[in-house]
Amino acid sequence: MKVLTTCTRDCPGSCGLTVNVSRGKVNSIEGSSIHPHTRGFICKNTARYHIRRLYSDRRVLKPLKRDGRQWKTISWDEALHVISDKLNECMDEHGAESIVYYQGFGARTALRLLNRRFFNLIGATTLRGTLCGGAAIAAQSKDFGRRLSHDPSDHLNSRNIFIWGRNPAVTDINLWRIIKRAQKHGTRVITIDPIRTQTAVKSDIHCQIEAGKDLYLAIAMAKIIMAEELHDSGFIEKHAENFDSYIAILDEFNLNQLSELSGVPLKIISKLAHLYSDGPSSIILGWGLQRYFNSYMACRFIDALAAISGYIGVSGGGVSSGFDEYGAFDESVTLEGAGNGRKVSMPLFGREIVNMNSPTVNCVFITAGNPVTLGPNSIQTLNALREVDFVVMVDHFLNDTAHTADLFLPATTFLEETDLVGSYGHPYVSPVNAAVKPLGESHSEFWILQRLSEIMGFADMEGTRMEWLEIIASKVLDYHGIEICDLLEKPYRSPGFPAVPFEGPLFYTENGRFNLPSDRPYEMEQHDGAHPENSIRLLTVMSPQWVGSVEPTFHKGLVEIYLNPGTLSQLGFKDGEISVAESNAGKSCVIVRSSEDVHPLCALSFRGTWLSKGGCINTVIEDRETIMGHGTAYNETRIKLKKVSGGVSVHEMCHETHKYKSRHYE
Repeated sequence: MKVLTTCTRDCPGSCGLTVNVSRGKVNSIEGSSIHPHTRGFICKNTARYHIRRLYSDRRVLKPLKRDGRQWKTISWDEALHVISDKLNECMDEHGAESIVYYQGFGARTALRLLNRRFFNLIGATTLRGTLCGGAAIAAQSKDFGRRLSHDPSDHLNSRNIFIWGRNPAVTDINLWRIIKRAQKHGTRVITIDPIRTQTAVKSDIHCQIEAGKDLYLAIAMAKIIMAEELHDSGFIEKHAENFDSYIAILDEFNLNQLSELSGVPLKIISKLAHLYSDGPSSIILGWGLQRYFNSYMACRFIDALAAISGYIGVSGGGVSSGFDEYGAFDESVTLEGAGNGRKVSMPLFGREIVNMNSPTVNCVFITAGNPVTLGPNSIQTLNALREVDFVVMVDHFLNDTAHTADLFLPATTFLEETDLVGSYGHPYVSPVNAAVKPLGESHSEFWILQRLSEIMGFADMEGTRMEWLEIIASKVLDYHGIEICDLLEKPYRSPGFPAVPFEGPLFYTENGRFNLPSDRPYEMEQHDGAHPENSIRLLTVMSPQWVGSVEPTFHKGLVEIYLNPGTLSQLGFKDGEISVAESNAGKSCVIVRSSEDVHPLCALSFRGTWLSKGGCINTVIEDRETIMGHGTAYNETRIKLKKVSGGVSVHEMCHETHKYKSRHYE
């Protein structure tokens, strides 16, 4: 039997899948050729999903309750009544805001909008911000009025494609397939990245900018475009606001200064400016670009390049940073704004749940997330959750965050669920169909929260799965004139996502014009000099070997940090040497590696490895928000590498660097 479904993991691909099932068991997973965007292509991680995750012998398949330092199996009835009693107790004694709901990015399907509905109905504290793309969303909302990206296939119409702070050869293989096709037909591909990524290697030009200095490169390119009259004066006059203020900002810098600040030779800057002007040229913004304190302003000045060049609202142009995966759905079902609406910052989660008062946090409920591993400042988050009276975790595995829980509820995977999913990488809503029955006693989050609402005695979560999907996807159904059963048979394009956005041009700003940046860029270094002496900026990226955090049997051992050979030698280390990485957030035992791919002024590591399996790089990542957009400024962390003292074993060193409270941790 073949079942059509879609990958729901935290990836822009949202790839269409064909699941081959025999005798009630998944045998293999292939790409679905009927998906208009992914067209049968899938990554190796998805192809092996059923082996690594669905049928893992480490997967939890029954509800668990904490019993001292051990877990004991309990029934669903007991688990749900324990949670109900605790939620009611919190509301009665401390107020509903003493309950915090943390919804991660492990799965972002339509029915999971109802998770927020449940917690808004009881008036709980919910999340604000993101671990990824908040800066670009805020920037493009200011510049264009809303964030809209070009259809990925429209890059085939570009003379030049600028990939800025992104590695689609690893993180978005379907976009990369389109880029390679464009390149084959003569489009020039330029990657701007401090790391020589797989994308950079296969590009026509790799500009290895200094990490966090993208703003200065964008300003320098703009100065050349304006000085050499390569700009579109007609577009600027008719459609751009704040032009005089924007030019005044450009005039504050000279090109030699900008070259030094960005770490890019002036000759290369000039070449990039002239290539960009030989358009139409498109810019693809990445998530790596958005992990700096000042990412918001960097994105705004990059947007401005498209505006002054007249590449907005034209095929082959634009600045694309992604799609709103919930944009096609009716988000009013979340009842956002119901209750009193207290929020906790996702980037500052550990810090804020400890410091919240009136009321203090007494219960945390976590779904589809592993904040200890994937959020910044892991030890702070770990210890903060241990201070909470009651923690509920809904997941597949006993990961780092699960070790802080009092109750663990086994969740279904997307191969065991029926749902719908949007995408932040393409403009399609795609079907999620259950390929097999739920393993063991696992249940979907939809089932869990519906049962919980029944026990707690409120009816606002009532309705079948199909009834709720009809409500949530009503815009798509009405636009295409179809029924929900049709949408579960194949993907449909989301309404409101044109192939070429802002055509006309049409902007969604209050003044109806593109807003050029008019404020002088806020420079973090002028306001924060508290980094360790002789420290180096640390960049953390997604590994090509896994999505999000790793499965428990896939990776064990110390975290690896990669440095340029010259930097490694200058610091007095050898390739493969064990060291201690130290930052303002904490310490971590690491192995240092030599790599020519890394810029001399930064270090590189892969995120997602577990603290409980040997190490987690986020133990040294400082918790900070971007200046706008409530994004996570992971890449503002500086580390200092220290030699291991003679006679100290690796075990002793790791124990020392990972000091944390022992409650609920083995």
